Amino acid sequence: MAEWDEDARALLRAAAYRRDGDAGLAVLADRPLGPVLQYAGDVLAAAAAQGLPGAEAPARKCVEELDGRGGPGDAELAAELTAALEGTRAPLAEVPVDLGELGTALDRDPAEGVQVLDLWRGEIGEPGPEFAPDAPGHDPARWLAFWPAGPAGGGGAPADGSADGSWAREERQRGRARAWLAAHGLRPGPRPFL
Repeated sequence: MAEWDEDARALLRAAAYRRDGDAGLAVLADRPLGPVLQYAGDVLAAAAAQGLPGAEAPARKCVEELDGRGGPGDAELAAELTAALEGTRAPLAEVPVDLGELGTALDRDPAEGVQVLDLWRGEIGEPGPEFAPDAPGHDPARWLAFWPAGPAGGGGAPADGSADGSWAREERQRGRARAWLAAHGLRPGPRPFL
């Protein structure tokens, strides 16, 4: 069985970002799902939704492993995968946000102040003038303000700064961001190519 080196992880990240089921299946072949469940689930959901041959078995295995792990965002991703396998859609509104970026924002120090998620563009940052209720064209349905909560528990991730530790932190942040979105009735959707 092949290992997860930095090159393979980079290919998986890119496939997840592009929702490229073919590329995702290729990089997942002969590699364990356990260390990459959050990314694997995203590419397998895309592959299953696209009806790609060879997607069903690893997607079902991923659902099983997500259910067994039970980390932040795992139940939400397992539900998305199951919906993709059944040809249905998860009943949450999509927002074009990068889970890694949102996870990093959620992990920031609360003393840094409120952050805003633009639900139309998926951008995250400090509230700008357009966020003010009296701004011309202000649409309160466009913005979701939040206070960063600081880093959550590491979920067994090595704290040594190694590649494995960084990857485990990235997995945890993606899961945390997915769970946070679901708590607001949202799920990650495709990002527009600019």
